[in-house]
Amino acid sequence: MLALLIWSVCACTADSQQDSTSYDAPPTAFDGALVQQAAAKAAHGKRIAEVLGCTGCHGKDLQGERFYELYASNLTRDVPKYTDQQLEHVLRVGVPPTGRDLWGMPSELFQHLSAPDMAALIAYMRTLEPAGAPTLPPLPFPPDVQQMIAEGEWKTTAATVRDAEAHAPVDLGPTHELGRYIARVTCAECHGPELKGRSDTPDLIVVGAYSPTEFDGLMVEGTGAGGRKLKPMMEGVSKGRFSKMTAREREALYGYLKARAEQPQ
Repeated sequence: MLALLIWSVCACTADSQQDSTSYDAPPTAFDGALVQQAAAKAAHGKRIAEVLGCTGCHGKDLQGERFYELYASNLTRDVPKYTDQQLEHVLRVGVPPTGRDLWGMPSELFQHLSAPDMAALIAYMRTLEPAGAPTLPPLPFPPDVQQMIAEGEWKTTAATVRDAEAHAPVDLGPTHELGRYIARVTCAECHGPELKGRSDTPDLIVVGAYSPTEFDGLMVEGTGAGGRKLKPMMEGVSKGRFSKMTAREREALYGYLKARAEQPQ
């Protein structure tokens, strides 16, 4: 009897352990994130770099670009200076090993990248051959920008990451998990971490007025519902970034934003 009891306890424990490990859901990630072959992984990382807007700031070849007083670094020359762990830390937290302040990098979004997407992004950057000029030093901030910083209107990347941690788009459950993830690492850059809009961008509740076909037009061509012309910024982001999403990703994003718009306000 004792032996039978021991066997029963062990069997139940084994079943419990098996249940806890056998049905782990795959991580929420962009399509193609789980590929294992090195070239395919790097190719996925390249697409993610385009969707996330890395090429928008660092240039189409990631060799760095100056915009305003900032300089998006030449990644082809700077990435080899970092280990994978250091590079991920910079992307997620916005603090390089030197500890210096970074400005303008959307790490508040990158902190939410799934492990497979982050690994693919880093794998892609490791394939870049050094080219172009070394990263330029930042220019001094003019008085108006210094005033914005003093008043808290413009913050370091690390501070922006900390501020965004307490805010998130509404969770609508497993059905819309992928759409919420995509919104969180893309749309939130301009529309805020809760997607409620900012002074110059709308609450994404507006997607409730879009049909699936119109939303596809928004994401690929930057056109509004009914063919309405939108701001050049949205048109550029759509054509340069969001058009690189797969049809399934756009469908998931639409499904989430549509469901969010239909929630009681």
